[in-house]
Amino acid sequence: MKKFMLAIFLLLVAGCSDGEGKQHTKFTEQQAVPFELVHYEEKIAPIYESLVPHIAYASTPSQFESLQGRFKVADFSIDLDNYMAVFIVTYSNGCGVFVDGVYDHDGYLAVQLIDSNGKSCDVEGVPHTFVLQVEKNQYKKVQLFNGEIIKSSVDVE
Repeated sequence: MKKFMLAIFLLLVAGCSDGEGKQHTKFTEQQAVPFELVHYEEKIAPIYESLVPHIAYASTPSQFESLQGRFKVADFSIDLDNYMAVFIVTYSNGCGVFVDGVYDHDGYLAVQLIDSNGKSCDVEGVPHTFVLQVEKNQYKKVQLFNGEIIKSSVDVE
């Protein structure tokens, strides 16, 4: 009987976890960083289709030009003396995805994405390219979140 009760207890405890021990990050108002969406398209450059989701940032003119070329986006500019550009590509369901906020998370710039919900969201992947303007700061990396880290940036030459 003790083995039976122990087995039930273990099943209940295991059923209460998310299965992978992942810790979901909650951001606060004090961590919020002002941002502006400066460019959006429902497409993804072919080079990033197999790398989705992907996040990169530019804080110099050469990095910015390089990322504009790689992400196949143009016709906008950013004051790189005061701001940095954050480039994001991702897929969503038919209802879409949006940038919920940008946060300073222990020296990392964290971009929180939220999936939109609805009654008739198709299951096909809808591509999204976002470019955000964020005040310059010395961040260790830029990270993409959806409750947990889903991608960290790599440095751009």
